[in-house]
Amino acid sequence: MNDARREFAMLASREPVPLARGALVIAKEQYPELDIDAYVERLATLAREADPIIRLGSDTVERVQLLSHFLFDQKGFDGNRDDFSDPRNSFLNEVLDRRLGIPITLSVVYLEVGRRLGLNLYGVSFPTHFLVKCVDERGELIIDPFHHGSILGLDEIRARLAQIYNQPVDLHPAMLKAVNSRHILARMLRNLKNIYVSASEWKQALSALDRILMLEPRSVEELLERGALYERLECFKAALADYQSFLSQAPEHHNADTARDAVMRLVRQVALIN
Repeated sequence: MNDARREFAMLASREPVPLARGALVIAKEQYPELDIDAYVERLATLAREADPIIRLGSDTVERVQLLSHFLFDQKGFDGNRDDFSDPRNSFLNEVLDRRLGIPITLSVVYLEVGRRLGLNLYGVSFPTHFLVKCVDERGELIIDPFHHGSILGLDEIRARLAQIYNQPVDLHPAMLKAVNSRHILARMLRNLKNIYVSASEWKQALSALDRILMLEPRSVEELLERGALYERLECFKAALADYQSFLSQAPEHHNADTARDAVMRLVRQVALIN
């Protein structure tokens, strides 16, 4: 286990998991010399620069609008629409350096800066598009950092759902539920895993799956996927262990028969090796 992986395992064992540091430790596997403290300080510096601007707001709506203006108009953060699947969009250090990201990493920047300024901000794991919400005594604002921090009304959110699913879909409260840092980091890693799988970069995909399971040890879908990936990489003992663990946790899962077949196949394979 490398230093970045050990550090991530330590962070994953904490509650709450520190969001910015966790995101930067994810990046450290790709950038071993990454100075995590320096990038955390970059976020703090952004907050200090924004503070006198945000103070001009007379209420939460104005403060949110001023923060969005600061980050996206003055500092130039933007969504990378031209190359959405570039892995750099998922690494917080690259997002801070390049000022380009995807919804979830831009949301991390928004959360980390805004919280330092006293805004009551939460991540929202909306389908296919991560959002932020700000809560005060009057209610909630839904914010889209990928689109320059625009504040979304319910009609616009419903329209986005219809676009995602190609049909009208009911907006359930769970779709706008606040999620914690552990969930955010796991979703970041799932994005990375999907990018690596699409590029057939199996070892990098395995690395992402390992860390998802550190955050969410009972995530049986990832456990099954990791078993299949271990088998692809001819790590048969590890694959067998994952399939067996999957079956012990989810014997009635709809993929349980597939896992049982894999166990039978891998028991024979491991016996041949031994």
